[in-house]
Amino acid sequence: MIDRLQGFFGLSRTPFGRDLAPGMLHRHASHGEAVARIGWCVTERRIGVITGEVGAGKTVAIRAALSGLDPTRHTIIYLPNPTIGVRGIHHQIVAALGGQPLVHHATLVPQAAGALAIEQAERGRTPVVVIDEAHLLEHAQLESIRMLTNHDMDSASPFSCLLVGQPTLRRRMKLGALAALINASGCATRCRPWHPRRPAATCATTSPSPGAATPCSPTTPPR
Repeated sequence: MIDRLQGFFGLSRTPFGRDLAPGMLHRHASHGEAVARIGWCVTERRIGVITGEVGAGKTVAIRAALSGLDPTRHTIIYLPNPTIGVRGIHHQIVAALGGQPLVHHATLVPQAAGALAIEQAERGRTPVVVIDEAHLLEHAQLESIRMLTNHDMDSASPFSCLLVGQPTLRRRMKLGALAALINASGCATRCRPWHPRRPAATCATTSPSPGAATPCSPTTPPR
């Protein structure tokens, strides 16, 4: 059946697959807004939180934003499965940056922090850690990610981290126990599926503090 459809329309492949190149995507307002905010988080080396329902286009927006980065100036570390625990996150970071992960967790944590700092300071490439399905992260994992951004007496971060997950993640981050993580995050974007009659401003953004500088428009208050 699929072969007949392809033959009838003269197609060489099945259209609208999941492997579409970022340049082939429909750039509606919500998508463009999410991509711009993700790009800002990467540039400022901040924690970005991208949430939305299943199929809302979160991962697609991430792919589009990362495709526009200079590969000579950025190192992408993609973690598709967050159920690897705290040690697993540090292990994957060290391995992705070309190191040999140490056995003991007490030495693996500073090794991961050092590898991120070396990649940014000595090699001139900003690490971008993307954690998919981030709503499955445990409290200890979220705190470990925040601690990795605590660099140079908390005056700078050597990397950017993008947490991509379902709306559960956004609700969990409102808990008082994660107040420090919210303060460390630069932008929280909620993606919604595109609809031709929906207004342009469809991504809600929250700022960590009243005076924080974010690329958020005042016309799109947090929800």
